[in-house]
Amino acid sequence: MPPHPDPRRAEELAQRLQQVSRTVQSLAAQTPADVRDPGQPVRLLPVTKFFPASDVAALWEAGVRAVGENREQEASRKAAELAPLTGSGLRWEHIGQLQTNKAKSVVRWAGSVHSLDRPGLIQALGRAWSLAVSRWEAEEGPAPAAHAAGGLECFIQAGLSAASAPGQAASGARGGADPAEVPRLAEAVAATPGLRLAGLMAVAPQGEDPAAAFARLRELSAALRREHPAAVEISAGMSADLADAIRWGSTRVRVGSAIMGPRPRG
Repeated sequence: MPPHPDPRRAEELAQRLQQVSRTVQSLAAQTPADVRDPGQPVRLLPVTKFFPASDVAALWEAGVRAVGENREQEASRKAAELAPLTGSGLRWEHIGQLQTNKAKSVVRWAGSVHSLDRPGLIQALGRAWSLAVSRWEAEEGPAPAAHAAGGLECFIQAGLSAASAPGQAASGARGGADPAEVPRLAEAVAATPGLRLAGLMAVAPQGEDPAAAFARLRELSAALRREHPAAVEISAGMSADLADAIRWGSTRVRVGSAIMGPRPRG
């Protein structure tokens, strides 16, 4: 049985979730039609890193069906602890930086990876997927978490700093591939069995105007969609900048503190 959430904590999370959901819906409705197609939803992805599995269970009871995690080891443990919910449709999305040596583990529990930023990681995920499927077909292990969905949903993480030169990270950069590399990475994902190209992910650079950064992301997304029409997703926006991200076309906002509250101590 999954851990039972504390009733008071569950009520707190449900209230926070409802408030943020309303904000997201309102912002999406205000997005200009030239940025977002009418009726195109914005998915709210609660980010549960550092919080216990019981909080994820509480979010499930409040209607959440997907959560984001930054650390592979922590997420793997929670997914196992909440196996009954995972089996009932709870989706885990890896949104943090991912080491290539964690690829085998992440395909076991993740439905999405938001941080593909280099060819080696794409290759590692492809190999891990193929191995997991082979083991499952031989009845030697479970199917990958995203097998029923037709493949691992993949976002290319693009760096958005306006101050960096090609191939160099600026002081406020927060990860991601050089935008010039996005087409090559997209082709690699599209050519890898088991991986599904969803779109782009980005984090607004520190010390820069997030609206300007997300405007650049929208331009990158438009260019990507011309070559890969199904890659319509934009994973952008967190608690502090979700309004700017939605204004510039985000389809998935990753919200932690506004829903979860202060990080647990210890």
